[in-house]
Amino acid sequence: MVKWATVKAFLDIPVTDPDDARRRRLLNILLLYTVILTALTTLASFGLAHIGLGNPPQNPYLALLSTPIVLVGAALLYLLNRYVSGYLASILFLVLVLVSAFTDPESATSGKLLLVFPIPIVMASFLIRPAASFAMAALVSLAVSWVKVNIVDTGIDVSLIPTFFVIALVTWIAARTLESALRDLRTLNRELDQRVIERTRELARALAREQAEASKNQAILASIADGVIVFDNAGVAIAVNPAMRRLLGKSHDQIIGSSIGELMGADVSQEDQEIIHHLLNESALKHPASLKLVWGDKTLLASFASLLDAYGRRTGTVSVFHDFTREAELERLKRSFVSRVSHELRTPLNAIIGYADMLKEAVYGPLSEAQAKAVDRIGVNGRQLLNLVNDLLDQAQIEAGTLRLKIELFSPAELVRHVLEVMEVLATTKGLSISASIADDVPSRMLGDPQRLQQILINLVGNAIKFTDQGSVGIRVYLPGPGQWALEVSDTGCGIPREAQSYIFEPFRQVDGSPTRKYSGSGLGLSIVKQLTTMMGGEVLVESEVGRGSTFTVVLPILPAGLYAQEKADE
Repeated sequence: MVKWATVKAFLDIPVTDPDDARRRRLLNILLLYTVILTALTTLASFGLAHIGLGNPPQNPYLALLSTPIVLVGAALLYLLNRYVSGYLASILFLVLVLVSAFTDPESATSGKLLLVFPIPIVMASFLIRPAASFAMAALVSLAVSWVKVNIVDTGIDVSLIPTFFVIALVTWIAARTLESALRDLRTLNRELDQRVIERTRELARALAREQAEASKNQAILASIADGVIVFDNAGVAIAVNPAMRRLLGKSHDQIIGSSIGELMGADVSQEDQEIIHHLLNESALKHPASLKLVWGDKTLLASFASLLDAYGRRTGTVSVFHDFTREAELERLKRSFVSRVSHELRTPLNAIIGYADMLKEAVYGPLSEAQAKAVDRIGVNGRQLLNLVNDLLDQAQIEAGTLRLKIELFSPAELVRHVLEVMEVLATTKGLSISASIADDVPSRMLGDPQRLQQILINLVGNAIKFTDQGSVGIRVYLPGPGQWALEVSDTGCGIPREAQSYIFEPFRQVDGSPTRKYSGSGLGLSIVKQLTTMMGGEVLVESEVGRGSTFTVVLPILPAGLYAQEKADE
């Protein structure tokens, strides 16, 4: 069996630019996939023909040669990608994908194979640059138009060109969002590593100054929240703080006098153990260094610095172990979210391609009103992706503390009516009934941020519709107590398990986070609802039972009229 490390070494390209490395690795994956798919397709065509379930290839010799040809071409592109230029290899790959679509010009331009042409447009954004999708859309438009005029002799189909550029726009947005998220994650990791290195350096200096006074050293170690072990030049533990004892689950006597290898045992991988032994070596540890490692069921950020005496001589090594388990989980969730965004883009892209195909096949007639509606549906699916991006931006603004509420007078009735107009189509499509009621004692005009209140309601109602297959969704506005008003959204859907109710408001968390989950989404909706409600001085309550639906209640304070006057004065 091929080891994963071998496959990873084959796919990865050793370059310093992480974006370039990611694009080159993606191209290698596509090349490998192309070779495998070609081989399987050839075998399947001959195999099905042999047992009488299909027709043999029209040119068997050419079919047999297709796999070696593709293999040689993929190998050349791989070598070009690894040793010369990833951009050049990607451009040649995209050109070959486009050229392969014209092996049968009539089929390629008649509508049967037109779904192939958006593929290089989408690939260009992720293999080259986000803006490359527009260049590829222009190239595809020119190629299709040239074939229609000079080979098929059917004339230029102008309706195709806007479709290609709409696909390019949506793909550009997705690729830019992905690259921005990756850059932010790398910046966060660099800042964290720098902070830990600085803390380790400061700790090493403090220990060097206070080494002669053991009691003070122990006081310093005991006050540090991170785990600390001091090793002598022989690599034997001579001091440990309580935090480290808690991390390892060992007593003071079990740690003191033990080597780092004895402490790690089988809880740390052999590769990480070799790195740690190298860092503890006197000749290797000339400057503070750090690494992340898995130690048992915890993820730790370990930093090492030389311990020097008053004369600058090395007397040992101080090692600091920061419990990075929570941060590692957040990093994993962020990576999962980026992957999920890419996965969720497929649905609107498929819709775009489907409606574009109907336009090309003239299902609604040439330049008819129905075609215009189909184009409008393309825009709807594009906006679906934009909403995903907007949620991500709102989350980022909330976390950065830059989102501000705009307090003004609004009508609760108009707020509910507008939400019903937006969400009624989604409910009707699923065969659900949706209703709303406003208590008689609710004021006709209130103070608040109507835009953010609408966002809260749409997120809650959207979730209710998404997780309800039959029954109804209800909206209720009422006064739960003095000085308070509430927005309640209830449904008859699948419900939420009790153990999941504690984390459904966390960013990027979902009850079902697997790639094969039934319900799509970014996991940001309820998080944004919770954070906006908190900004408004309220709270979100949830009551749910599996199989019997859910009820979300947003309880907010009734703002005094004087606040609106103060807001206007500040403006």
